[in-house]
Amino acid sequence: MDKEDVQYIKKLVKERLSAMPPDVSFSVGNYGDFSPQDLIDEIDKNSEVGKAAIEMQINFIKKMPKLVSYPK
Repeated sequence: MDKEDVQYIKKLVKERLSAMPPDVSFSVGNYGDFSPQDLIDEIDKNSEVGKAAIEMQINFIKKMPKLVSYPK
């Protein structure tokens, strides 16, 4: 994956997180619980928590078509 793709994915995940209510909490592995803003900050730091948050959101996006059933 090139640098542009990585930046696009980071931006996408940060936009998704910023659209969530601030009182939502995410449990990220053994790292603890984080608010959406905390995760955005971790993504900006390029920390392990930020990388885990990106992976978590990308996995959710990939599974979305299976979670949503469209009327025929």
